[in-house]
Amino acid sequence: MIAPFSLSALEIDILRAALSHTTSAEEPGLLLGALDGIAQRAVGHRLFTALRYDLAAGTAHRLYSSAPDRYPASGTKLISAAPAMQKMLATGKPLLTPDADAVRINFPDADAIFALNCQSVLNIPVYGRGRLLGQINLLHAANHYTPAHTDFCAGLAVIAATAFL
Repeated sequence: MIAPFSLSALEIDILRAALSHTTSAEEPGLLLGALDGIAQRAVGHRLFTALRYDLAAGTAHRLYSSAPDRYPASGTKLISAAPAMQKMLATGKPLLTPDADAVRINFPDADAIFALNCQSVLNIPVYGRGRLLGQINLLHAANHYTPAHTDFCAGLAVIAATAFL
């Protein structure tokens, strides 16, 4: 039996293979896809995305999406138009948005989030080479995520950094 917040031997093998083939941010999908699967099993999500910041341009580019039809990996967001990203940049800490009211405040694309039947968001910062590179995002039903999920996903973000560099 696998504990709720642990990695199985198969998941470790998948990560090992993904990391051995992810040499730069030019090929993030394999590693981020592996982390998507782990996050789905361990904490659950209806949407998993990864955004890399371009602070000079004031944008965040979507590197990965578990729902590419609605949130394609080629998407770009303006950081200035996204309160949740502004909070992430200001604090450098995870942001737990628990319910629909908070989603409306923090996300300009709240209607698109609600269309996926999601009302909570967990944003986790991704650091590498001494700086904030971007974030991974998990979305689910209202009040789905807890601080324990935040801690586990912060560990996934450490692994994800390779895909952001």
